[in-house]
Amino acid sequence: MTRQGLIRAFFLLCVAAYPFIIFFGLSYLPPSAFGLALLVLLALRFGVLLPDERPILLPALVIYVIYAATATISQSQMLLLYYPAVVNLTLGGVFLNSLRSGDPLLLRIIRARGTTMTVHAPSYLYWLTGIWAAFFIVNAAISIWTSTQSLEIWTLYNGFLAYIAIGVLAAGEFVFRYFYKRRMGVSDS
Repeated sequence: MTRQGLIRAFFLLCVAAYPFIIFFGLSYLPPSAFGLALLVLLALRFGVLLPDERPILLPALVIYVIYAATATISQSQMLLLYYPAVVNLTLGGVFLNSLRSGDPLLLRIIRARGTTMTVHAPSYLYWLTGIWAAFFIVNAAISIWTSTQSLEIWTLYNGFLAYIAIGVLAAGEFVFRYFYKRRMGVSDS
């Protein structure tokens, strides 16, 4: 694995573990330490952005950096708990904005991969992009609600249940796609 690949993997691991790091770490470190760590992590991620990722990821990274800097300066534990909501709202915004532009994000990804598409794919991917946008917005709302509950509930939802929900949506879409393709007469070959 390349250095860039290792940094990307480390970034994803840290983001996935964020709720558990906060849960266990707040007993030992001040909130500003986590904001600062998030800033360092985001700087690493920024350093390995590929040119084709910049239009989509750079605005999100700027939002996350502003958020992490604010969390560091404010030293607010509550602000740290909003990070999953900020990520979900940003993703929801990116997906929604791509719908508004008429070039859905999932369609752009498929085109960038050079995957052959059927005539039905663009409308399906438009619809699917909307589903993911709605999911991220609902997930953000639940995440905000959990930040008003105990740290245990926040950690359980944001560190476990939210990922289960993502998996259920992805698996459900995979099953739906299979039957949709059959109904449309599209083969997988």
